[in-house]
Amino acid sequence: MMVRTILGLGLLGVGFFAPIVAAAETRVAQAPEGFRFEVEEAAGSHRGPGVEGYLHNGLPWRITNVRLRVESVDPAGTVIGEAAGWVLGDVAAGGQGYFFVPVSSPAAAYRVTVESFDRISREAP
Repeated sequence: MMVRTILGLGLLGVGFFAPIVAAAETRVAQAPEGFRFEVEEAAGSHRGPGVEGYLHNGLPWRITNVRLRVESVDPAGTVIGEAAGWVLGDVAAGGQGYFFVPVSSPAAAYRVTVESFDRISREAP
């Protein structure tokens, strides 16, 4: 009888808290349109080879935890390397955020995409 009571209370607790945890998760796996990048190779950086620039947020939300993927591309357009990094801090709607992503070696060009981000609040850009 005691085991049934404990099990019942445990299931009740999971049923109560699971919707709260799911509602708090706002990560977007597939980033919508609305981002623009200013990207350049970080030449002569004390941090080693890398790509730096700004992410411009064209979305109506303040965002945070912005995860980036940087693809290194050769002159023929073939991806020769890949790296991941973060935008520093929060990025306001209509604002911009700085990033530096270390790469293994310099390339002819770089493609930067947003892998994921968290929405904080809706704002007027």
